[in-house]
Amino acid sequence: MGTRHSRPGQGREASRQQGQQAPSSESQQQGQNVHGEGNYAATRQYDDATKKYVESGRVEDAARAAAPKSKSEAREMDAAEAEGKRRAKGEDPALNRPASAVTPRPGHEEE
Repeated sequence: MGTRHSRPGQGREASRQQGQQAPSSESQQQGQNVHGEGNYAATRQYDDATKKYVESGRVEDAARAAAPKSKSEAREMDAAEAEGKRRAKGEDPALNRPASAVTPRPGHEEE
């Protein structure tokens, strides 16, 4: 592999040399409507769509449609689940927490 040489007057280095700064991640985030560590608007939209889907009554039909059609497909699905669990760090402790102990997410206190 050869080495890559930058030429003066090009790219970010040139901007810094001329006293200009590269765009900050803060200004990039504002342009994407991202606040802090995540996009709360997109999260809210996803949560609302998920809630609407669950309330639509189509979940049972989708679960039946996703069920294995044969014993061989069931074994294949079980093997895939086992492989996923093998790579996992463990179960999420929140799964075993009583519903009353769940801490609401920011912006969802009233739920």
